[in-house]
Amino acid sequence: MSEGEIMAKKAKTVANIYGSIYEGNFDINFDCVGVEKCRFALCSLMPPDGSEECTYREHGSCRSPNSKVAALEGLRDRLTKELKQLKEDYEG
Repeated sequence: MSEGEIMAKKAKTVANIYGSIYEGNFDINFDCVGVEKCRFALCSLMPPDGSEECTYREHGSCRSPNSKVAALEGLRDRLTKELKQLKEDYEG
């Protein structure tokens, strides 16, 4: 197995996500996690071997639609879990 194939098997991460609502303004950002870790990385040579940047990377941000969807779903799931826990704590 080549080094690139080993790296591809380890790539399980999606874009980092930051979302906020501050004074009524909604803001969301997706940051690149790097080709070695991202399961949606796309490079001219596949699988990525870490020698080049992902084509979806733009000034440190991630533009991959699939990675964004996965990151949003992960955030939604975590928020749902947190909301459920808060309700259980206060209903008691």
